[in-house]
Amino acid sequence: MIEHRNIGHNWQFSYKQVKLLQQYYNSNKILVNCLNSDCNISNKVGQRIEHNLLLPISKLETENNKDIF
Repeated sequence: MIEHRNIGHNWQFSYKQVKLLQQYYNSNKILVNCLNSDCNISNKVGQRIEHNLLLPISKLETENNKDIF
């Protein structure tokens, strides 16, 4: 599975890394729940959130330099 699906690695994250991953997951889950509800945001903002949701930080930094709204 590691070779063909890139899953099953023993990453050995530190406690701090695990906590950061949990925060990242929970934050994204909240955003997705908001997007799937009747939240009061424009379609453009919702699409931008979806587009940027799982991008790496390095990509977000370049995306944020663009005129988003």
